Amino acid sequence: MSSALRRLAPTLLYQTQTRAAVLQSGASTRFLAIGAADQPHANPSGGRQGVLAAAAALLGVGAVTASATLAAADAPATPVEVAADPYARPGSAHPLPAHVTLYQYEVCPYCCKVRAMLDYYKLPYTVIEVNPLTKGELSWSSYKKVPVVKLDEEVVVDSSAIMSRLAVDVAAAGRDPLAAKAPPPPPAKKASSGGGGWFGGSSSSGGADAGAGAKDQAAGGAGTEAAMAEEVRWRKWVDEKLVKILTANIYRNWDESVETFKYITDQTGWSWGTREVARWTGAVMMWQIGKRMPAKYGIEGDLRVALYDTANDFVDGALAGGSKRFAGGERPNLADLAAFGVIRAVRQTGAFRDLMANSRIAPWFAAMEEAVGGSARVATTGAKSG
Repeated sequence: MSSALRRLAPTLLYQTQTRAAVLQSGASTRFLAIGAADQPHANPSGGRQGVLAAAAALLGVGAVTASATLAAADAPATPVEVAADPYARPGSAHPLPAHVTLYQYEVCPYCCKVRAMLDYYKLPYTVIEVNPLTKGELSWSSYKKVPVVKLDEEVVVDSSAIMSRLAVDVAAAGRDPLAAKAPPPPPAKKASSGGGGWFGGSSSSGGADAGAGAKDQAAGGAGTEAAMAEEVRWRKWVDEKLVKILTANIYRNWDESVETFKYITDQTGWSWGTREVARWTGAVMMWQIGKRMPAKYGIEGDLRVALYDTANDFVDGALAGGSKRFAGGERPNLADLAAFGVIRAVRQTGAFRDLMANSRIAPWFAAMEEAVGGSARVATTGAKSG
């Protein structure tokens, strides 16, 4: 069967090329499972279009064809508030929830960011796998992208906003390894001698751990502010640069597109036949879109070299040339968890293997695996198709 489907690739390529312009406009950096322009619903009018729509939903393609759009659900959806600045931590904390429910796609890098944080803080959570075609599991919500979390009954959306919110809550509960242990800063009148900019030297990104106490005191508390700004800087770097570089790399040629889509479909609960059709159809589609990604994202030169250089930028900047174990100092901060989650999302691909072998990020990744430890997931339910 696989060989027969492989022989369909030229036909699929021809059909896909006619759609490429439409697909490209909707393709986002959420390369495995979520798109910034993701449509709330899709309604296939035929088998091939249905698979294309599912593949598009898995890979962040916001619009396939007009015939691949579902009618909206009859029941009114619950309005969901989206944070204006997802990187800003809330000003007040909430009690840790008794129940955490994560609506996700298993290989979505943004969902992997959230899971990395939940795993690190050992907050038990239940996963509901969302069907990328129908999104029926999110029928109750006006927000149709993943990840979505329910903290008891409160809904929080956007991976960065979820992490910002949980960071405040775990700190208030005394479960944050990065909670400040430093002496209080001196009075404001003595703060004029403070140094260090928002994105200053490597010492500013050491987190608010005990080792930062003397520096914070000497800088009138500016060290903590600078560390927070540095953390936000690298969190944005993950979303705005790292994801794009990885996206282009996992679809840089035909073989890697096939490998990536095999990895994606293997994570689903679909039947073998549905997985195989989705694998080959999706690989053709994303191979074509992948050809345009370097120009779209402003990536120059060899894609692998760009990936290695990007990883080394993190080592040189966030890790101060490797002198720091984590961006957060002795313990991971949100930038560490975000980068780790995104990279872990592609660990079964050639891009990941090459990244570990040809950049200087492997020691940090190994340290993060040890720090995050085992999964805090307690159950998984949700989508199956075919």
